[in-house]
Amino acid sequence: MRFSHNLQVMADISLKDSLKQLGLKQIELAQLISVSPRTISQWTSGDVALPGPVTAYMHLLKTLTPIQRATELARVKGRAKMLDDGVYSLTYFGADCEQPCSASGLAVLRSGKILGSDRHGGVFTGSYAYDAARKTNTVHVRLKVPDGGVLVTGFAAGSEGVTLDIAGSFERAAPTSTATVEVEGAPVDVRLTYLGALPH
Repeated sequence: MRFSHNLQVMADISLKDSLKQLGLKQIELAQLISVSPRTISQWTSGDVALPGPVTAYMHLLKTLTPIQRATELARVKGRAKMLDDGVYSLTYFGADCEQPCSASGLAVLRSGKILGSDRHGGVFTGSYAYDAARKTNTVHVRLKVPDGGVLVTGFAAGSEGVTLDIAGSFERAAPTSTATVEVEGAPVDVRLTYLGALPH
């Protein structure tokens, strides 16, 4: 038991030393390898054994040239602005309404894909991607409005429903981000709120 504990302490020191050598914070490593900061803390404290692939990744970072390492570590800065995979609530506000008009929905974002619906039967699918030049997340969705559906702008889908393409740019929701999108020529304010991670 004591021998095993000593091995774990050595592994912890190795991770701490590696982070120090690379000038990398625990939260930055968490972002690089897509784990929670709590997981990194558990590895460095010895509560959980450091997985072999993480050890290998740390060794790889140390063997990269300075330019290669800078490129890899730059992912941390970009990732801090990216939309996280997870469950989001959406609230839509008609920007030009004479009276307050809003609707809400739920969306799941996973690996660049979006799937969601609103409480009135509208369903949307689409994609999202981080635009490094603009430092925002570009979102494209196709909204299927059901028969007789009416949008917050007052646009009516008619008896056969309608499909609309909508695009917008959002900051990372931490926990909330807002943007104005155009829907059939009318502005709609959209509030995106991060609710939590997806179950594994």
